[in-house]
Amino acid sequence: MKAEAQYNKIVVIESLPEGEMKTGKSLFDDQLMHINARFPQLSAELVQVDNSEQFLNCLRKLTEEVIRDAIIPVLHIECHGSTDGLVMADGVVLSWAELKSELIKLNLATRLNLLVVVGACNGAYLIDTATQVDAAPFFAVVGSETELDAGTIKDAFGNFYSELFASQDGDKAIDAMNSKISNDDQKFRFLGARAFFSEAFKKYYQDYCRGKGKRKRIEYLTSRVLQNPNVARHGIKWARTQVKKVLSNPEDDFEFFRNRYFFVDQLPEILDRLPISYEEAIGQENA
Repeated sequence: MKAEAQYNKIVVIESLPEGEMKTGKSLFDDQLMHINARFPQLSAELVQVDNSEQFLNCLRKLTEEVIRDAIIPVLHIECHGSTDGLVMADGVVLSWAELKSELIKLNLATRLNLLVVVGACNGAYLIDTATQVDAAPFFAVVGSETELDAGTIKDAFGNFYSELFASQDGDKAIDAMNSKISNDDQKFRFLGARAFFSEAFKKYYQDYCRGKGKRKRIEYLTSRVLQNPNVARHGIKWARTQVKKVLSNPEDDFEFFRNRYFFVDQLPEILDRLPISYEEAIGQENA
């Protein structure tokens, strides 16, 4: 997968407790601090935070910088993760919902070019935030579904960044990264927005657009519209028929959710860059 944009800044946000190896700082000091010597278009910044508010403020400032200075960042996160969210250095969890909300704003500011790289935390949980029919929190994410030791992470990401900016090719960068990992079950993956949306809409389609799920949806919406006196006077049978007509074409749902996910109203050019059809979304595991 070719990189979709000319990234010009790497921002490493680290929030790890005292007593642990600071993998973000180590990566920055050894691999990223002087990266502009090899790639003049690039700069790098390390931000170490202790708590959720500091982490979110860092994302907000980065969003402002993107808008003001035309920055297209790679956001590298070094934190521990749980099913509930990112675990900050102070032990308090930053929820996935809060994180996603700020990432959506940042991703929109980058015109859907945000690349998120997940280090020490379990990347699978962050990936889950993108597999919903909501706005996209990033263009792509790099992460592993399992925890890796700090030394392996440092070496792997050093390879990743060197190859990514030399070739502008995400697949080659992932191959270079995984060459540092001996266990085939602990591989990093590069996953993009089209695949995330396809997975999200396919699940929505299966749950709400056919069979028992669709029937439940019809009854729920019928009960809702009957709360309107103008509808209620026609009776439940009439109301149910109208709901069925509205829901008769799931491609309408697809268009609505696709446009929301990819910010089509704000980024009308995005569907030329990331085309996806209804048939692809419901017919493939990954698009």
